[in-house]
Amino acid sequence: MRRNAAAPPLPRFSPAIALLLSAVMLAGCTGSDDGELQSAIEDVTEDPMFAGGGWGILAVDIETGETVYELNSTVPFVPGSIQKSFTTAAALDLLGENSVVTTPVYATGSVVEGALKGDLVLAGRGDFSFGLRDLSDGTLEITSFDHNEANSGLLPVELNSGDPLSALRSLAGDLRDSGVTSVSGNVYVDNQYFNTMNEWPDDRIDSIWLNENVVDLEFTPRTVGDTPTMRVVPDLDVLRVINNVEVIEGDQVDIDVSMVDMTVTASGTIGIDSDVSVRNTRVSDPVAFTAAAFVEVLEDEGITVLGDSGEYPAGRETSSAGEPLAEWTSAPLSEFARVVQKISYNRGADLLACLIAVSEGSRDCVDGVTAVLSVAGDVGSSEAAIKLFDPAGSIDENRTSAQAHVDFLIGALDKTWGDTFVDLQPISGVDGSLTSLGEGTDAVGKIHAKTGTRILGYPTTQQLLYLARAYSGYITTVDDRELAFTVIFNSTTVDDIPGVFAINDRVADIVLALQEHG
Repeated sequence: MRRNAAAPPLPRFSPAIALLLSAVMLAGCTGSDDGELQSAIEDVTEDPMFAGGGWGILAVDIETGETVYELNSTVPFVPGSIQKSFTTAAALDLLGENSVVTTPVYATGSVVEGALKGDLVLAGRGDFSFGLRDLSDGTLEITSFDHNEANSGLLPVELNSGDPLSALRSLAGDLRDSGVTSVSGNVYVDNQYFNTMNEWPDDRIDSIWLNENVVDLEFTPRTVGDTPTMRVVPDLDVLRVINNVEVIEGDQVDIDVSMVDMTVTASGTIGIDSDVSVRNTRVSDPVAFTAAAFVEVLEDEGITVLGDSGEYPAGRETSSAGEPLAEWTSAPLSEFARVVQKISYNRGADLLACLIAVSEGSRDCVDGVTAVLSVAGDVGSSEAAIKLFDPAGSIDENRTSAQAHVDFLIGALDKTWGDTFVDLQPISGVDGSLTSLGEGTDAVGKIHAKTGTRILGYPTTQQLLYLARAYSGYITTVDDRELAFTVIFNSTTVDDIPGVFAINDRVADIVLALQEHG
């Protein structure tokens, strides 16, 4: 993967010295002679907004192994999404950074004079982009604020520029070019590559994905008292979309979108002075949705389907149908991992664990988490210091320590995929969840780090429980020292969303202090 020109690459170092992190450290110790780093960090940790909370901080010079700063580094904390680093690294390690996902289309009968005498079967293999994010240069597109976060309403969502049906169109075009003109049987989707996962909090994980298994609705207010104009993505005839949204005065947006079978309903209000707004709903049945969409695309390509669409019968292996008639090949696995890290894509991390499980000979996605933890231990963490309940860091029983993460970060640099792993991280002032960090300062491009956030509603006071805010990754300091670091804060209450942003900014000040004074 090519590095962003605005973000100089961090060099690769041997972790031999730095793995001595198990040595005794003093709480709050710092390698800064003049105390500027100590003072800058204490200015944050002693801020009254963090009263009653706890901190786990560790920053280590990668080359020398010197502890630059340490505070409660062995104490377990709720980490949030920095746990994704374990998952993406395990994917690079076990699946291979250059591996691809191939989605085949099989026939259960023979093609005679253009007529397929049997069924057509699209076999899901766990490609979450499946054309949506795929760019011509072989990379996957990342937008400024991803459609998977549309319903948070915090920031304006930018929909992906690609056609979410492009993979289906490519497959249908290949079938047409091979001479297929009709299908006498049914069009099926085989969803059996791994067992559908419903036990993690970020919704179901299937083998088949189309538009990342959401329906996006983009609303533009025009006239008060009327309905806003609405764009549907993907635009399918099979979808029935009901627009019950009303344009009102002001700039507030309160829209709910739901889906039952193939009917999508939007209700609520949008202010006339608001920007274009995106909301979405998870697809209620990804198999039926994709199968119906494939029929529609096939017919657009001139292939007549005489049968129905639906799920391939359980227990029947599509591989027994022989060679595929057409195939869609994904971007490299490293690109999937990059999307997960850059935008903190929860369901993408979950999917990677399912693919890891398959690579380990299991169809149970939980076995993928077991493998992720094993890789973390192999890379350099103490497995006993990590409590991993899900691949995305979405379960609040997850625990890790700053030391466990820093040990892991340093060990990763000695792996064949180490440089790629650094590249996956959001980059300060450049992209992903660090786009605004250090903007306009010398810190731009100097911090490669995953963020983590856990916020819960607090019903007894109507406040928000800010359970966790974390950063974990690599820093090039002002003095060109290369640091591995982790900063974790747990927890406090805030009154509103501006309070959330204030917490974010202050925790980020510690990261910036490490970059400036470390």
